[in-house]
Amino acid sequence: MKRHMICILAALATLLLCLTGCGNGDDTVTFRLVCQSKDIYQIYYTCYIDGESFCMGGLADLDGNELTEETDLTFSFSRDYFEGADISKLSFDFSPYGKDDTSEIATTERLYIAAEYGKTYTIYFSGDREHGFTVELAN
Repeated sequence: MKRHMICILAALATLLLCLTGCGNGDDTVTFRLVCQSKDIYQIYYTCYIDGESFCMGGLADLDGNELTEETDLTFSFSRDYFEGADISKLSFDFSPYGKDDTSEIATTERLYIAAEYGKTYTIYFSGDREHGFTVELAN
């Protein structure tokens, strides 16, 4: 019984920590990229604020698999990370890579997002090598 109670208390403590420090709180903005393209293994992004490059990052399946609509490509930024910058003037461009590519296939046009803390934005990435790639913000 004592062991069972310790497990319950540990689970409750973990839940409490997650509710207060994880997820998408008022001091975090989260983006979820959904890859609808075939033969894409990595997608790099550049984040801009008010037209100026602010940061870069990359998204991939940790096992090295092809990206699909089911692959978790979620990334978040805290208010502190942006150092007080106005995230309502945020934009991104995305550069996909194939399995053995050593440079990007292409780079999308910039996607402008009037972002707000405490929200999650879903971005659809689609296209192919022949016709190019696009990104679109979900409604």
